[in-house]
Amino acid sequence: MPSKLFTSLSWHLARRYRRTRHNNAFIRFISASSTLGIGLGVAVLILALSVMNGFEQALKDRLLAVIPHVELDSMEGQLSDWPDTLTTLSWHPAVSAAAPYIKSNGILRQGQQVKGAAVRGILLPDELGITDFNRYLHSGDLDDLTDAQIVLGLGLADAIGVQVGDQLQLMLPQFNPDGRLARSQTVVLTVSAIIQVGGQLDYQQAWVAMPALANWLAMPEGMVHGFAFQLNDVFAAPRVARELGMLSMENVYVQDWVRTQGHLYQDIQMVRSIIYLVLALVIAVACFNIVATLVMAVREKESDIAILLTMGLAPGAVIRTFMWLGWLNGLVGTSIGALIGWLLSRYIEPLFYLLSKVSGKSFLDPSIYFIDFVPSVFLWRDLIWTVLIALSLSLLATLYPAWRASRVQPARVLGQK
Repeated sequence: MPSKLFTSLSWHLARRYRRTRHNNAFIRFISASSTLGIGLGVAVLILALSVMNGFEQALKDRLLAVIPHVELDSMEGQLSDWPDTLTTLSWHPAVSAAAPYIKSNGILRQGQQVKGAAVRGILLPDELGITDFNRYLHSGDLDDLTDAQIVLGLGLADAIGVQVGDQLQLMLPQFNPDGRLARSQTVVLTVSAIIQVGGQLDYQQAWVAMPALANWLAMPEGMVHGFAFQLNDVFAAPRVARELGMLSMENVYVQDWVRTQGHLYQDIQMVRSIIYLVLALVIAVACFNIVATLVMAVREKESDIAILLTMGLAPGAVIRTFMWLGWLNGLVGTSIGALIGWLLSRYIEPLFYLLSKVSGKSFLDPSIYFIDFVPSVFLWRDLIWTVLIALSLSLLATLYPAWRASRVQPARVLGQK
């Protein structure tokens, strides 16, 4: 049974006026531009939100897969009796895995090539519980990490010109108990694996066996610098970091990924907010072109309105007629824009890849960003909210012209004919 909404006189009049070509070419142009503007704004907003979702997902899946979510660093420089302490902290319900570490700054050298690096001593089985190295293994293998082996980020390996199986020198500082530099320790290591995550991590980080690094740094037996944790919910890191710090019996510095790498996430959120605001304003401007279209349409249809009012049509029905007429422009533009936005968000990754291949260059520098492609994650809620905003603004834009149409004076208009 047809709905009363679509069988009403107002709806039929609106459809009739929409199908009827305006005599004024300028009215046709403004009407088309408002529809096109709304469609373009909706499509670009859906695409932009999908790309921001993709960057956020890539940050979570790639970068946070290889860096600890939370770290506890000893204030005294060393933590004793670490196995029992780590076991106690691992019982926290938000912690999914934990591992000890020793860290130091060092210098890598191969031939004439020299590069500074952050050297991290790890227990490989424990470390693989908190970092997904195997997922981003560029070359080599991580079946074992002996005292004579080192794992490098791809950027470091390229900077000093080494590959898996090559040897290099690692120079490490040794300090006196008072903190003064005593001497440097130089060891020869073999590159066992190369990791490619993306971003600055590939150019900064090297991994060695924790017992070997402790020996090279002349650390007392059974000491570590800190603990690293992987969490069930990465966005709970600041809260969980404080709770773990309170549980620790040692004096520790509390670090979480939001502090160390959070600028990337904050940048994504800031760009998302700015894009949403700017494109919502673009949609608003396009919607308010409907005002101009309807005002001129009312002037053009004054005779029709006057006759309808003389025949007894209620002013409210006139208001509804022109509200429907303007809202149909918004509905058509929003529908087209939503479809185009959905298609673009689904295929932006292969399109970007094809453009990079054709142009022969990458538009995202992997040495700066942690990815070299444009990710996209389409969410239906983004499409729904965008459509609702566009339709609401379109409806809002019809109110004043529709009210003006209901105020037409039949005696004045017909008297002029």
